[in-house]
Amino acid sequence: MQGTDVPWPHDVHIALPPSYEHGDRSYPVLWVTDASLSFALTLGLMNWLHTVQEIAELIVIGVGAPDESDPAEFGARRTHDFYPRPKWVNAGLGGARMEALSDETPTGGGADAFLSFLVDELRPRLASEFRFDDHHGLVGFSGGGHFVGFALLSRPAAFDRYLASSPALSGCEDLLFTLEAEYATTHDDLAAKVFLGAGEAELSDPYLAAADILGSMTRMAQLLRLRNYPSLELTSRLYPRQTHGSALPYALNEGLRTLYPLTTPRIG
Repeated sequence: MQGTDVPWPHDVHIALPPSYEHGDRSYPVLWVTDASLSFALTLGLMNWLHTVQEIAELIVIGVGAPDESDPAEFGARRTHDFYPRPKWVNAGLGGARMEALSDETPTGGGADAFLSFLVDELRPRLASEFRFDDHHGLVGFSGGGHFVGFALLSRPAAFDRYLASSPALSGCEDLLFTLEAEYATTHDDLAAKVFLGAGEAELSDPYLAAADILGSMTRMAQLLRLRNYPSLELTSRLYPRQTHGSALPYALNEGLRTLYPLTTPRIG
């Protein structure tokens, strides 16, 4: 599917819960970015956690570049979709190193359009075909984690649950921290459940250290915690010995159980 202001089509994967065909109730919807990377992993974990009665049933929708995209196209597309500004380097201690690499990397600038595509175009189109309830969650990894933060701080009512694994939150020269400060000046509450997770070993990788993955996630968690928003449920985790890639299953596992706990256990 292709959105009005999105420069290319996106593959859309839809997984319905086991009970969907046996009733007429509606279900919460989990939106997974980077579908070719993390849709199958998210779905597998979700199905297992529901089988062992730890999370509720969900409709899962994955959106992303086609599975057959070559690495260059895949990188260019996700960078464009996930970052709201063309210049995606961070403004922190690793900014100079990222700046030196910026001529070799794709540019951002499409996050506004991608968010609008998900919420204003794709969601109502699919809602006319499937039984969505009013609860929507968003999942993102790395650059996709930046997009999760962007959605939370630029359009917080679009979703009510946010899961960001190893999020590069200081990209686009700290734009998300500017958005956070602006939001705090005009709001005294943030009604959302937010889960942030990353791997301890990400700090040992020079590129990831320059990208400020751990520093930006910790800084954002501190800021949101200190705002003392009554309706915000914030969880942040740092997984020992886990890398940028290996932390993702940990964050998905704990994040799904935190954001979608099964409140009425099944019997049998």
